[in-house]
Amino acid sequence: MTARALRRFAHTALGAVAPGAGARWASDVFSSTRTLGPRPDNVLPLGARHFTVHDSPDAPNGYLWGEQGGTEGTALLVHGWASDSSSMHSLVAPLRELGLSVAAFDAPAHGVRKGSQATMSQYTRAVRAVLDTLGDVRVIVAHSLGAIASIGAAMQRTVRRTAPPLDCLVAIAPACTLGGVLDRWDGAGLRLTRTMVDGIYRELHLRNGVPVSHWDAVALGMGLDTPVLAVHDPGDPMVPYSDAKAFAAGLRHVTLEEAPGTGHAGILMDREVKALVSAFVSRNIHWNRNREGIL
Repeated sequence: MTARALRRFAHTALGAVAPGAGARWASDVFSSTRTLGPRPDNVLPLGARHFTVHDSPDAPNGYLWGEQGGTEGTALLVHGWASDSSSMHSLVAPLRELGLSVAAFDAPAHGVRKGSQATMSQYTRAVRAVLDTLGDVRVIVAHSLGAIASIGAAMQRTVRRTAPPLDCLVAIAPACTLGGVLDRWDGAGLRLTRTMVDGIYRELHLRNGVPVSHWDAVALGMGLDTPVLAVHDPGDPMVPYSDAKAFAAGLRHVTLEEAPGTGHAGILMDREVKALVSAFVSRNIHWNRNREGIL
């Protein structure tokens, strides 16, 4: 019997005897942040320097390219689940060319952080802490589930009115809801009955402090009055294109662009995608600076 089959058998047996324990085990696996590889070496990226993130014990620092604020403010790069800040490095140079300083960080239990599990609540709090620390973030570029965390954090910052408004937000291969991700999940070798999935929903509610349904980009961003670019590969094997279409249909001021053949991770390095992001960001920061000058 293979290791995967043994794991499935053990989880099935546990779920039959102790459903709560089986749901906790499955929730641990679903919440894993190391599925794409082990914890990387803590090496400062080329051209960057560290900055301290205030009130964020799970993500106490990040990386900054250029002087904080740049001539046009700061762009924040938010990586996807089970990835790390290095996945976003190809976007640093194009954004720096627009006069922006660029910041990135490893989310809780991701990249160089300790741990192997995290919650969306932790993820969103970390994004908000980075926004509050930097203060002058005018652009957010987020990948996959990072889009939900970014919108949630941006809306919290908007409500608190602690910083200038965003010029724009870019969502690359965005997941629209955490519930959709969970419902599509293959269980990573575990046996997922409807009863078990219901148990995972309950367990994640306990861990996050809010129900899984809370993590919905459209619901969280209902009042987001910021231009948004969504870019997605219609053939994305990890997050379906229907998520991007729901994202675009539910939020205001969304431009949806297709990037066929780029995949879920490769889309971040695609030349045409980077050109789309640069043009969109440039157009919006210049429009807003002109508007601010008039006002």
